[in-house]
Amino acid sequence: MIVTIMRHGIAETRDLGKKPDEARALTAQGRKRMRAAAAGLARLGVDPAEIVTSPLTRCRQTAEIVADALGLEGPREDDRLRPGARLDAVMDVIVERADANELLICGHEPDCSQIVADLVGGGDIEMRKGSVARIELAAPRPRGGTLIGLHAPRVLRRLAAD
Repeated sequence: MIVTIMRHGIAETRDLGKKPDEARALTAQGRKRMRAAAAGLARLGVDPAEIVTSPLTRCRQTAEIVADALGLEGPREDDRLRPGARLDAVMDVIVERADANELLICGHEPDCSQIVADLVGGGDIEMRKGSVARIELAAPRPRGGTLIGLHAPRVLRRLAAD
């Protein structure tokens, strides 16, 4: 299985007391950049059977943009992908879809970077907003994967422009 881990796009800044963190949406720039990055994912041939996302607004919006660009059904929300997601919870999400050839998971930092590192056996992974890590997962276990792509959002946007 190929597991694609994606960090959500550029979101509104935290404004403590004004808006709950869960409701922070993508900015206009974040939506524009995610549409271009999603087109880059399509150029890469990313073809997940399903997109699973954190239920927080910025993640859900990111996943919806990607689903639209890839011609897929809307994403499925999963509470286990909220900020603070742990590897065991993400592994459960993956195992529940073990029949899929490819899966895309949209989440938050620092969770995405740590989960990618744990899946491939370590390393210093940095998942900027809109970044994508692609992992060939031979076995659904920690260190069971091979990193086959780590794409910064600007690289995905350039792919879309070519």
